[in-house]
Amino acid sequence: MILLGLLLVLGLAGLALVAFMDNDGLFTTSAGTVELFGYQAALTVGEVFLIGAAAGALILVGLFMLFSGTGRRARRRLAARRELQAQRAENLDLKRRHESIATELAAQRAAEAGAADAEREVEAARAAKEAKLARDAEVEADERLSTR
Repeated sequence: MILLGLLLVLGLAGLALVAFMDNDGLFTTSAGTVELFGYQAALTVGEVFLIGAAAGALILVGLFMLFSGTGRRARRRLAARRELQAQRAENLDLKRRHESIATELAAQRAAEAGAADAEREVEAARAAKEAKLARDAEVEADERLSTR
């Protein structure tokens, strides 16, 4: 597709150059007087054509810069979004590990403290873990909705 576009542009540039060179009175025929910012200039048809070609080239350069800048910005945003999701997943994994270690520690302490106390501590740890997991799931769901 790029090659086809390049061929089209080169062909049209060649046609414009042939039309420009075949016109004998191009730089002798007056196009009139142009006034801009208080300055007056008597331009020929050829000079008006060259000024128009230069303006078109500048517009194309400006559009190229505009679209390349927006593409770069979109790629940066996408990369930042992916990195944020990876950090959130890692954070959630670390929280789950922490909760499992806390439960194991509570069970170990309970075994040392006695059977009756152990049962209470294990149940309290399990309840705390379940509450924490429920809160984490709720926060994760809220984050998913906010990133959309």
